[in-house]
Amino acid sequence: MATERTGSVVDTTSMSPRHGRLRRHSGVAHVFRWIALGMAVVLVAVVGVVGFSILRFTTGIQTVDLVADVPPAQAGFAPYEGGFNILLVGSDQREGQGEEFGESAYDGGSLNDVTMLLHVSDDHEVARVVSFPRDLLVDFPACEDPETGDAVPAENDVQFNQALARGGLSCVAEVVSDLTGIDVPYAAMITFQGVISMSTAVGGVPVCFAGPIDDPYTGLVIESAGTHDLEGAQALAFLRSRHGVGDGSDLARISSQQVFLSSLIRTLQSDAVLTDVTKLYAIAQVAIENMTLSSGLGDVGTMVSMARVLADIPLETMQFVLYPNVPSGPRVVPDEERADELMRRIRQDLPIELGEDSLGVGSTEETPGATETPLPTETPAATETPTPTPTDELDGVVGQDASQESCVVPYGS
Repeated sequence: MATERTGSVVDTTSMSPRHGRLRRHSGVAHVFRWIALGMAVVLVAVVGVVGFSILRFTTGIQTVDLVADVPPAQAGFAPYEGGFNILLVGSDQREGQGEEFGESAYDGGSLNDVTMLLHVSDDHEVARVVSFPRDLLVDFPACEDPETGDAVPAENDVQFNQALARGGLSCVAEVVSDLTGIDVPYAAMITFQGVISMSTAVGGVPVCFAGPIDDPYTGLVIESAGTHDLEGAQALAFLRSRHGVGDGSDLARISSQQVFLSSLIRTLQSDAVLTDVTKLYAIAQVAIENMTLSSGLGDVGTMVSMARVLADIPLETMQFVLYPNVPSGPRVVPDEERADELMRRIRQDLPIELGEDSLGVGSTEETPGATETPLPTETPAATETPTPTPTDELDGVVGQDASQESCVVPYGS
């Protein structure tokens, strides 16, 4: 168990434990402070689909520079050559999002309340998405915002979600690269309204629930167990729901976000979306209005080449995992041994097998309403001790692949 570390930590949670029950707060700003936790969930799939539909738009894409070197732009629209990495960020930016979202909970600037890293293997057979807890305490490298020229010195034990405020999208990329050992030349960020509009543009995302949910903190109401199509404000309420799922922790919320993301990927790869010109146009329009891309990703040829790769990756080899961590007081710190091994396998495109218990506290593969219990099968008596065989399984790593049609577990179940 890691000991609690101290340092430059801005409390964006009103000092409430991040892994306990959520206390009720009054005021619109408090209600919406967790909205951005679901923002980046749509980005993984959006990059794959928007690449095709973005051809309709040659201007209007908002871009920013990153510090990392950007590979040469892809020629034509052939599949991307080799592997690639894309940083995916959802911010708590309030400006331009409407009065209903209130003011930012942190006066130091916008926070990266959702951060994911997408890695596609060199052979284009595997994609991995790593989610980083917003309250993870890490050592920050020195950051410089290419847009403003502002420089921030390196610092230890900083709350992860401060990276955006310290140096913009480029600083988030540097922190992630320093933590994972993976170069991050591409990045994308989405706003509040982007999540609402995107889930509507795809025609809703089917999500399975193991039971009803009534979360007064986000307004999420699911009346019965089963599969429900989520879109608009309801989808956003689900993605930011903490008290309504699992054990009421932020990590449980990440697990339920993975359920949503897996379903969204399946939806976007279906003929119902890929062959619907109206939906593709709407998705591209939402992206332009609500997303910021790094300059390298803003190149149309590069985006389309990535889209061609992502569209063909099998669902069972598209994995979503939580960056390994352990509690440290009300926050978490890296589980260094597991994290190092996970990132090593991702960097080297090595196999990663997620165990049967890897779904975490926010989801389950059980089918709602199932009452029958399978009969036990007889196991022949062992006559000799079997020879151990190597395994690709990573013990203790939480996640799932896009082919798993898992269900969200209501809070307290």
